[in-house]
Amino acid sequence: MAAPLRSTDGNPTLLLLHGAGLDRTSWDEVAARIPGFARTVSIEVPGPGTHDRDAVPALAAHVAARIAALGLHRPHVVGHSLGAAVALELACRVPVAAVTAFCAIGFHATTRTAMCRAKVGALMRVMRAVGPVVRGRLLDSPVFHRVIMSGLSARPAAIEADIAAADVHAMVGNDLAVLTDFACHYVFAAPERLAGTPVNLVWADQDRVVPRCDARHAARLVPHARHTTILGSGHLVMRDDPYGAAAVVHACHSHLMREAQRRASR
Repeated sequence: MAAPLRSTDGNPTLLLLHGAGLDRTSWDEVAARIPGFARTVSIEVPGPGTHDRDAVPALAAHVAARIAALGLHRPHVVGHSLGAAVALELACRVPVAAVTAFCAIGFHATTRTAMCRAKVGALMRVMRAVGPVVRGRLLDSPVFHRVIMSGLSARPAAIEADIAAADVHAMVGNDLAVLTDFACHYVFAAPERLAGTPVNLVWADQDRVVPRCDARHAARLVPHARHTTILGSGHLVMRDDPYGAAAVVHACHSHLMREAQRRASR
C-alpha cells in the first residue's frame, strides 16, 4: 500500500458521489482500496426533483449542504456519471480540493441518439415487470446475467450475482429509464468556473453510455483538466475494475499533493 497522503490542511477527506440509479454502496469496493485519506464519506445523491437544466445544479446545492452538515473541509470529490456531473457543478459553487469525475455526463459533442435511452428503457420495463424475486433468478443465470449487465459493464461475468441484483434493484427503484432520458439532455454549462480547481476526468474505453467523443469535447471545454482512460471497463467502472478506479483516485490525489508541496516550497 502506498504511503499515506497529506493534504494542505493535514486532514484529507474523500467524498464519493454515486451514479444515476445506483446508491452509495456502489463505491464500497473502490473506497476500500484507496489509501491516504483520513476520512472517506459516501453519500446518497437523490434523483433530480425536476428534469430541467437546473436539476443538476440543485443536486450540487444539496450536496453542498450535506458537506456543511458533515463538517467536511475542502474534500476531494469523486463522482460517477450523474454523480460526476454533480461533483463538477459542486466545484463551481463551493471550495473543494479537487474533482475526479468518472464517465461524466454533460459533455455532449454531438446530438445524442435515442438508442441508449431506448435500450435502458426497455430493460427497465422488463425488470420492473418481473419483480425482484424473478430478477434475482434471472441474474443467477449466466446468459441472462450477461444480457442484462452488458449494456453497462464490459465484464458482466465478473460481477457477482448478488451485487448485480442489488444494482438492478436500485436502478428499477430509482427509475433509471427516466434518469437516463434526463442525462442524455443535460449539458455542463459553466466550465470557466472550474478554472481554479484541479479537475481529473476519467473515461472508460468500453463505455456504451458516455461515448469517447464526449471526452474529446470535455478536453476542449476544460483545457486544464487531466484525462485518464481505464482500459477494459464499461460505464460501471467501479464494478469492472475497482482496483483501477482506486488507483486513479490515488494517483490524482498524489499529484495534487505534490503540486501543493511544490508551491509551498517556492
